[in-house]
Amino acid sequence: MPPILLRVVMVEGKQIDEKSCYSRILADIGRGVFPSGTRLKVQDLANRYGTSIIPVREALRMLQGEGIVTITPNKGAAVAELNSSVLLEIFELLQLMEPYFVETFAKTCTAKDIAELEALQEELERLPVEDKGPFGECDKRFHEYIARKHYNRRAFAIWELQRRILNALALNVPISQSRHRVIIAEHRELIAAFRDNDTQRAVATIKKHVSGAGEQLYAQLKVLEGGY
Repeated sequence: MPPILLRVVMVEGKQIDEKSCYSRILADIGRGVFPSGTRLKVQDLANRYGTSIIPVREALRMLQGEGIVTITPNKGAAVAELNSSVLLEIFELLQLMEPYFVETFAKTCTAKDIAELEALQEELERLPVEDKGPFGECDKRFHEYIARKHYNRRAFAIWELQRRILNALALNVPISQSRHRVIIAEHRELIAAFRDNDTQRAVATIKKHVSGAGEQLYAQLKVLEGGY
């Protein structure tokens, strides 16, 4: 795969690329520094990150293209708000892609791969579910380890973008204690299937896992939207 070329601007003799601003804004959204609906003022962001407004504007355009930020004429940029329609679209993609990655991983994973997943799982289990930013990021890294092992780089890029959007915009939607227990149990079930080289069980587990996550998040989002 060819390398990604980053556009670079000169600010006071230093090279600053929009990718770094992009990553820092995205990280702040994911940590809850900028909740959904928060206005993102270009000059304030430039001051926060110690840069000029040029890379900040470029970063906001990148985030707009990914659906994480909205830019409205005469109003400026704001963190997008997750709604049930966007959520359904994301989970339709995840329901197709996660089994695709898991099937290949189950057939090719090594003892080292399983050890890496177990380490990520132990880290996840130490995190309080109430602290959704770190918990969600660790959960993403667990699934990302599986997805990244797949040969299809284009598929991985699509998956990674959807998970990034989901983590950023769903930060304010809580995970129930019952769902937390299911997440932990299903991750453990998935690791056991990988260890046994049981592809069929691994695929069935991930289908159940993604479907359950989507249903729980959709139900809580509808409550927040006043749907019921």
